[in-house]
Amino acid sequence: MAEMDPIERMMRTYDEIAEEYCEITERDGDRKFQKKMLDKTLDFLPSNPRLIDLGCGDGRDTQYLQEKGADVVGIDLSRGMIDLARKKYTNCAFLHSDMRDTVFPNNTFQGTWASTSLSNIPKSELSSVEKEIYRILEKGSIFCFSFKVGEGEGFEESLVEGFETYHSYYTLNELKVELNLFEVIDSKGYPGEIFNSEFMYCWARAI
Repeated sequence: MAEMDPIERMMRTYDEIAEEYCEITERDGDRKFQKKMLDKTLDFLPSNPRLIDLGCGDGRDTQYLQEKGADVVGIDLSRGMIDLARKKYTNCAFLHSDMRDTVFPNNTFQGTWASTSLSNIPKSELSSVEKEIYRILEKGSIFCFSFKVGEGEGFEESLVEGFETYHSYYTLNELKVELNLFEVIDSKGYPGEIFNSEFMYCWARAI
């Protein structure tokens, strides 16, 4: 039997654990720091920007960006996550979609927020995601993303006991080389470890 595609396998897992996973990240995450990173992203953008939240999960960041005046849509490949987001934040727009191939026309958005989404796909898929993000952004727009710092990739134990999710680790220099369509203009590491990992946030401008 052929091995299941890693992204399909992970999405099936997230469909099953969506609610428990989001409860853990909300309870144990540093929401204050995350909001600072969201605010910093907005500082790069015009007032009331058109934004897309890639891998929006339960929608908490989408909802925060909307509260701050953004015209934002959240997308996620996990139907479980999208169902949860629509349930929690009924006033926000959410779409079940693959960030490698979205339905949006060229130049739709002025900014992209991707909280650890790049760390949840195999490194071989990074180029496809980058090209799609570049396509749907206006030239000169901002792509903000956070990622797990380190080396290697593969399935490892999820925050929800008994399940595995995919994780890709990067260094900042590695991503600067891999991202051919964006120029990294700023970065900030999370002060310490969270969820047993080191995280970094980057802001890149579409060339």
